[in-house]
Amino acid sequence: MNHSSQERASRGQQPGWPHQAGQPQHQPPADGQSGPYGQAPAPAPGPQSASVPASGSSPMIEIRGKRLRRYDRVTAGEWTETIRQAGPGTKGEPLAYVHVPQDAPKGGRTARPPFSVTGVRGEPLCSVRPSGGGVYEVRGGDGAVIGRITRGGGRWLPWPRRVHWTVQSAQGGEPLTGKVGSGKGWTAMVLLSPLYFAYWAVMAAQGLVLLLIGDKEEARKDAAWELEPPSWTRWRAAGEHDVVMEHASCVYRFGSSRLDHRLAYAQAVLHAWDRA
Repeated sequence: MNHSSQERASRGQQPGWPHQAGQPQHQPPADGQSGPYGQAPAPAPGPQSASVPASGSSPMIEIRGKRLRRYDRVTAGEWTETIRQAGPGTKGEPLAYVHVPQDAPKGGRTARPPFSVTGVRGEPLCSVRPSGGGVYEVRGGDGAVIGRITRGGGRWLPWPRRVHWTVQSAQGGEPLTGKVGSGKGWTAMVLLSPLYFAYWAVMAAQGLVLLLIGDKEEARKDAAWELEPPSWTRWRAAGEHDVVMEHASCVYRFGSSRLDHRLAYAQAVLHAWDRA
């Protein structure tokens, strides 16, 4: 995709990582009202930290994702999910907040509700909106298109195919593709699934007994155990060995500065939503 130099300037000339010091920040509307659909009112100022992970060999962020699944039940005025600093020497400081409108329709894995990401001071970073077929358009805080993210569905027949994500920057270059889970991980899950279902049946029966005798808390704990599918993912360009972005255990690590941090946040949120 080709864009004029004027459009690049409007995006703040921040194609990569990290954010340049002294770069002007976008401010939320003075009246505190919500913007276009997919953008929530600016949150109250959080901890005074930057919206980009601390520079280093492999910057890392963490997104739990559980609140994304319950976005329609989040208290009015609160952000839906938090993007936090991760890695050695950090204390989980908030870097950005995710906002999902409470009245947004639930479209499933290929059409998540539109959402926006703001910095800890309320500055808009990006907004994400589904455009159909697992494709999401990502815009910067000023409304300019900065890229596209696509979710390719998995399948078993006629041959197995893992869920895969593709990130394409509006500035061009090779798209980054990440396949969810390793081949070994999926094979192990298939082999262990009969044991899981047997264990689940035993735990469900135990939970039912506890529920009948009035111990709701223990019954809830027994029923909460579940087998999570493999989610380890690495994003890289076709034919390249260098990993640009990697996910493992709720943490996203960035091994290259070639990916705009706003696109990285948008992809991490969508990926975490799948895990939730």
